[in-house]
Amino acid sequence: MKSFYIRSKVQEDTAVLYPKGHLDAHNVDRFEKEMLKLIASKVVNIIINCKELNYISSAGMGIIMGYLDEIREKGGDIKLCCVDERVYEIFDLVGFTEIYDFLDSEETAVAKFKV
Repeated sequence: MKSFYIRSKVQEDTAVLYPKGHLDAHNVDRFEKEMLKLIASKVVNIIINCKELNYISSAGMGIIMGYLDEIREKGGDIKLCCVDERVYEIFDLVGFTEIYDFLDSEETAVAKFKV
């Protein structure tokens, strides 16, 4: 089984999640717990910094998609940044690139929430 780690930080009203490694069905529960923790604390501007994400399965994408409506209903959104080309292709294949903002840097993603 490939390794997966996740950490997060909250600045003002925006959270950044930092998944690292392979996000698949074996470890999706840790990713979901981080998302739920943020939503429970009323942080609904969420950036997923994919700089160190090597792979995401449909299980991981399902978590992102599963909370999108709830987050948007609360006035927030999910933005992705620093996505490597291979991982971007996975997101593009399932149509995520039509639903989410994909940005080059974390700073740009944070700035998009300020507009």
